[in-house]
Amino acid sequence: MIDKIDGANTLLIHIGMPKTGTTSLQNFLYLNNGILEEYGWCYPVLMDGEMEYWKQWELEGSGNGYDLYDYLIISNVKSEWDKRMDISLRYLKDKNVILSAESIYEFEGDKFIAAVKERYAKVKVIVYLRRQDRAIESLYNQRIKNGTEHRTFEEFIGSDGIPPNFLDYLFKLNSISKIIGKSNLIVRIYEKQQLVDNDTVMDFLSVLGIPLDRNNLERSSMKNISLGGNYLEINRLTNSIRGMESHMSEDEGIDWKVKSDFRDICAGLSNLYNKDQKECGFFTMDERERFLRKFVEDNEQVAREYLHREEGILFYDDRMDYPLYEINQSSGIEADMIRIFTEMIYAQARRITNLVEKMSRDVIGKFMMKDVWQKSNNRKLMLFGAGYNCQKLIDILGDISGVSITDNDKEKQGMVFRGVTVSYAKEIMDWLKYFVIVTCQKTEEIEKQLSGLGLKKDKDYVLLKEYGL
Repeated sequence: MIDKIDGANTLLIHIGMPKTGTTSLQNFLYLNNGILEEYGWCYPVLMDGEMEYWKQWELEGSGNGYDLYDYLIISNVKSEWDKRMDISLRYLKDKNVILSAESIYEFEGDKFIAAVKERYAKVKVIVYLRRQDRAIESLYNQRIKNGTEHRTFEEFIGSDGIPPNFLDYLFKLNSISKIIGKSNLIVRIYEKQQLVDNDTVMDFLSVLGIPLDRNNLERSSMKNISLGGNYLEINRLTNSIRGMESHMSEDEGIDWKVKSDFRDICAGLSNLYNKDQKECGFFTMDERERFLRKFVEDNEQVAREYLHREEGILFYDDRMDYPLYEINQSSGIEADMIRIFTEMIYAQARRITNLVEKMSRDVIGKFMMKDVWQKSNNRKLMLFGAGYNCQKLIDILGDISGVSITDNDKEKQGMVFRGVTVSYAKEIMDWLKYFVIVTCQKTEEIEKQLSGLGLKKDKDYVLLKEYGL
């Protein structure tokens, strides 16, 4: 039996759980928003203005509700949270709205849902549950693939790396139902025999009450490929050298690019050479049965209370004999060789990237300084912001005799920065005798400050970031 959503102006929050076809569903909703609107639903982009490419990628991969969740729970930027909630409320005036982000399931989802409920009364939540053993195995595979896990499976399931109550479905559902009421919580089971047409997307559409016609629905070719066999183990070993990443913050991004390349290569090769691989797992049959016994009583209660199944059966799939991933276990020296060559690739990527960036900075820096000297009218240069970008600019300039440095942080007053004593910006009396280069990345407040002092952009100051440095 499917709980369909009746009525208008409903805010439906889809929270995953992870590894239940979420990425495919989010991508589908984004691509087919026009069709959704024909049936009174929409999957809105919660931003004003033109959408950049990276934002489109995030929407397709993380969901349109991720920013809303992030600004409330992770980043704690209330102004941005309010802005995105206001956009949601605008759409809700004449449509049903879908917000999706599986992160909500993993961490402080009840806090997020409660905050949404305070702003809008008519809230429903839909969650897809997967049998606990398969859920944890898929999560482990995914984390190896995305570069965040390097432990063995046995180490992983006994660690604190698993989100709190991740597999405690009764606890999760009770926490949500206390906020919105059981009648507003839709629980679906991620099993082929329980999904409409064996498909998360078609199942989700059935909940929305949208006719199931595959012919007019656009599907993405993007797939979330799982790693298999030796490629899984190689990726795990490459992840294990993460502690060797550079201590310099500017190199961390380079390391993650290399890690991403490792992931894509292993996933691509796994897909190419393991096409006929059967569904595999990390538990032996005995281990799987023991693991699932921990959840029997709670699962029965979930089945009765949230799916109205008097027999108390939540998952129909009773298969226990999944074959183990076929991995040719490496010897100690083989594992060490993988780590050594991985670290060599990381180091080489850092050197190449840093060399290219240095050459680029030198060229751009020369053009920038030519522009600055023309605009300065022989005034002294003042670098505003005694931080990392200021250091980069000084490296480009080389000779900084006659250059001053200032900062709004009073604690930096008197600090000697590359041989120059830093002054406190709010104690400078005559700004017009300087031509200012704002070296900070975030410049809005500083621009207001300089404008209030009578300085004009391009005439009296420039922004380093606008030169691509």
